[in-house]
Amino acid sequence: MSTERKRRTSSLAGLTPVTAPPTPEPAAEAPAVQAPAAPRPRPKAQGSKGSRKMNYYADEDQQGRIRAAYYAGRDTYGWQTLTDMQNQIIMQHVEQLEREFNGGVPFEPVHPGSISRGRPLE
Repeated sequence: MSTERKRRTSSLAGLTPVTAPPTPEPAAEAPAVQAPAAPRPRPKAQGSKGSRKMNYYADEDQQGRIRAAYYAGRDTYGWQTLTDMQNQIIMQHVEQLEREFNGGVPFEPVHPGSISRGRPLE
């Protein structure tokens, strides 16, 4: 029971990088298709005015728990993105630290690059 396979030819057969491909014949006019509606712009995350990306490391278990917490609380807390959740929670902790260490006054901002990278401080 053998079936012969028909060899397919490539649409690039006989072409070289130097020769231009043949121009295709114009196809019959296709029926007008309504263009899809433009996607609605997503609302920006809280505090996104001049936002810059910040990174941190988390192991796989922590990452999974963070995502699960986002899904569990997104409707209750109104988080539209994982960034919304992370910003809200981090800023709550920052405000707690400001009360504890700075008399409730906001900390003076520390500019990017001023915190050491790489190995932890000893």
